[in-house]
Amino acid sequence: MANYILFISEEKLKDSTAIGNSVDIEHLLSSIRTAQKQHIERVLGNDLFKKLQADILAGSLTGVYETLVEDYIADALTQWTLFEALPFLSY
Repeated sequence: MANYILFISEEKLKDSTAIGNSVDIEHLLSSIRTAQKQHIERVLGNDLFKKLQADILAGSLTGVYETLVEDYIADALTQWTLFEALPFLSY
């Protein structure tokens, strides 16, 4: 999973949800991966999902694909990640 490309950053996740800065990103990575795989890839389809990951890895995400990721996928993914992480977070 080391080469698994994520559609959101730690900063985006923590800025957009109730997850605080005291939570280590290592505890959240599995929730991000799960949310991305179960909720985002399922909706986008495998071909578009792989294309977006390849573009992010290559640094060539532009145009409508960049808009899709930044304005739609990232927002949905932050909320799905919070949903997936909640059972494992404690105060």
